[in-house]
Amino acid sequence: MYKMAVIGDRESILIFKAFGADIFAADEADVMQNRRLVNQLAKDGYAIILITEQVASHLSEVLEHFGREPLPAISVIPSMEGSHGLAELRMKKNVERAVGMNI
Repeated sequence: MYKMAVIGDRESILIFKAFGADIFAADEADVMQNRRLVNQLAKDGYAIILITEQVASHLSEVLEHFGREPLPAISVIPSMEGSHGLAELRMKKNVERAVGMNI
């Protein structure tokens, strides 16, 4: 069975625990630790990794790397602070890559 992980500030990700996801509180300023965490989760067999925009904004290299792999599927989600547009932008890029054009 596949596992799901959520990375971000504790207030934003705690609700995902109710849905069976493993949550990992992260400090957006600790970029190296967050990179290691995403890589470790991928090695540990997580199929879905959700990352809040604030954390993901510093992980573009990691997101691009795993964007070329079938698993894990990494999606960027807004946090409790609200959206900064990163999640929407990444979703548009993914749709464009999948469909071949921006719809």
